[in-house]
Amino acid sequence: QVAADPAKAQEVGRRSHLKLRYGLTPEEYDAMLAEQGGVCAICGVVSAKRLWVDHDHTTERVRGLLCKDCNLLLGNASDDEERLLGAIAYLRRFLA
Repeated sequence: QVAADPAKAQEVGRRSHLKLRYGLTPEEYDAMLAEQGGVCAICGVVSAKRLWVDHDHTTERVRGLLCKDCNLLLGNASDDEERLLGAIAYLRRFLA
């Protein structure tokens, strides 16, 4: 019974969330993770926690798996390339 087994309930919840929100099965998620070498698609760091599914908010197309920080970076920049490039230019001014 799922309710009596917290691990099983968590897996059922994960399966349901992945399918309903992103159209992915846990097996497809695991395949994406393996294809990325088990690391965040942006920073390349192995995360101690499960990577977040990154998707285009306009098309809902899944792009990859990101650590929390990288996912929030894109979200807080509203996926705006010019804003992100501006942030890079800003940082570079202070690195020299």
